[in-house]
Amino acid sequence: MNKQQKKTQKQNEKLKIQSQENDSPQNIEDIIHDKNDFICPICLNYIVAAVSLKCGHTFCEICLHEYLLYFKGCHICNDNMRKSKFAYCYLLDQMIHEFIKSHHPEELKTYEMAKINNKEWRKKKQVQSIDVGQQIDVRDPNFVWNVGTIKRLKISQEVGKIKYLVIHYEGKSDKHDEEIAENSPRFAALGFYTSRNDIPKYYKQTKNPFLKNLLYVECMDPNDNQFNQQFFIEDNSSESE
Repeated sequence: MNKQQKKTQKQNEKLKIQSQENDSPQNIEDIIHDKNDFICPICLNYIVAAVSLKCGHTFCEICLHEYLLYFKGCHICNDNMRKSKFAYCYLLDQMIHEFIKSHHPEELKTYEMAKINNKEWRKKKQVQSIDVGQQIDVRDPNFVWNVGTIKRLKISQEVGKIKYLVIHYEGKSDKHDEEIAENSPRFAALGFYTSRNDIPKYYKQTKNPFLKNLLYVECMDPNDNQFNQQFFIEDNSSESE
């Protein structure tokens, strides 16, 4: 192969590489900054206070907690969310903020307001103090929110801090009392959930022996405040009353 042929071959190889790059649908940079990657599948807005599930799907913190009030399965893959641990994605929050700031600055004000609303929601939900005899909202094993009373505190001998709360559910016998970790997401400030009429709550206990393992639940249809939904759910507590 002479000098001219080698030069022609190199030019052809260079053109081939350039052609392959041009045929590529997206550069890695474009994929990373694709807006759809930052959209919550539930509210269809930018994800605020990102929370990921075991299945890998990510939602706004508030959207996920509201969705869990009614549904067990992930909005995307139908994996059981109620058995999944939540993971807060602070890096993703930062990426979303930087993306909006750089590519859609006109939407930054709306996003910042959504972040403020999330902080206020979290503050209202938080139990500010923990004392024996205090009433708080507690989510039971059936994922229904109830009023509960802190019956006693279990202190860790190693660090001298509260480790578990022993909770008594109002209107239920002592056999339903539960020991729940102090930092559990199953706690909320009194009335945060139990004052609502649009989420599942116990309406009455059925006495039908054929339905003894079911609990009667009632809630308002979230899409129609004038319509009551009444249904049975499986009793996942240790014993049925």
